[in-house]
Amino acid sequence: MRAYADMHCDTLMKAFFEGEERLFEGQGMQSVSNMIKAGQLLQFFAVFFIPELDEETKKQAGFTREIPSDDEYYSELKSILYSQVEKHSDSIAIALSAEDVRKNKAAGKASAMLTLEDGRFLNGSLDKLRSVYDDGVRAIGLTWNGENCLGYPNSADKNIMEKGLKPFGFEAVEEMNRLGILVDVSHLSDGGFFDVAKTCKKPFIASHSSCRVLTDHQRNLTDEMIKIIASKGGVAGVNFAPEFVNIGEGDPKSRAEFIASHVLHMYKVGGEDIIALGTDFDGIHGDIEIKHPEEMELLFDILSKKGLSSSVLDKFASENVMRVLESI
Repeated sequence: MRAYADMHCDTLMKAFFEGEERLFEGQGMQSVSNMIKAGQLLQFFAVFFIPELDEETKKQAGFTREIPSDDEYYSELKSILYSQVEKHSDSIAIALSAEDVRKNKAAGKASAMLTLEDGRFLNGSLDKLRSVYDDGVRAIGLTWNGENCLGYPNSADKNIMEKGLKPFGFEAVEEMNRLGILVDVSHLSDGGFFDVAKTCKKPFIASHSSCRVLTDHQRNLTDEMIKIIASKGGVAGVNFAPEFVNIGEGDPKSRAEFIASHVLHMYKVGGEDIIALGTDFDGIHGDIEIKHPEEMELLFDILSKKGLSSSVLDKFASENVMRVLESI
């Protein structure tokens, strides 16, 4: 089993609602214990900022607690990650850099890295951006599925999709480059993507997005976007959600073969240095063939049978993500 890096999961949110030991116990798609069993190298743990929802939607989503202010919520999820890592320090450690990941591996430990999903938390403040960097945040998804202080989201509405970064968005991208925080475009509008491409001086990522030409969803990347990310030295993590990877009429499943097709298309369009993993574990639903880290070998086996060399599979598994972390 290859020691792989995964650029996105929503397991911290699950731990917020189900109890912080959920982060370790392995009862969902991702957990520390699942990482250890699979020999996983690195997991980006996202703080996903929950949008305002009506009570029925909250109930359907399994949100069993009152959702506090963004500041309180961020503080609690950060605390869950750091306290659980400290409690289980024999098997996992926080990483702030690629060098930390290597040191942790040498010590026989997996690595956890804190990220943000939805830059609304910054609330237009560069001081807040600097503060989350000090907290250990090393990647920020500029938007989720709503407009915020940075820009506009992916959307089925063409007018919204064409809108780009706001003035603070340009400032934040420049400051993230200076600090060493990865700019993540996975939920961004197409207009915002191209603004990032023009503004970003360092490699940027799409932490959990697949290929739009194979599965026509606005969250996925066009071939032009894949080429641009590759030309900038960035990476794209293939998302495992059924609606982002299913291929063919009437098959709504997330099959390992479908995921492999998206990886191979990214490889064909962008080259061997762009491909990576961004499972979105614990943030996705439906009929999913690869549901936790121990099943990841199925994907590597398919890709090997389809012709990817061992060295390219190593890049896909972790080397590309490590290279990007080093670059910032």
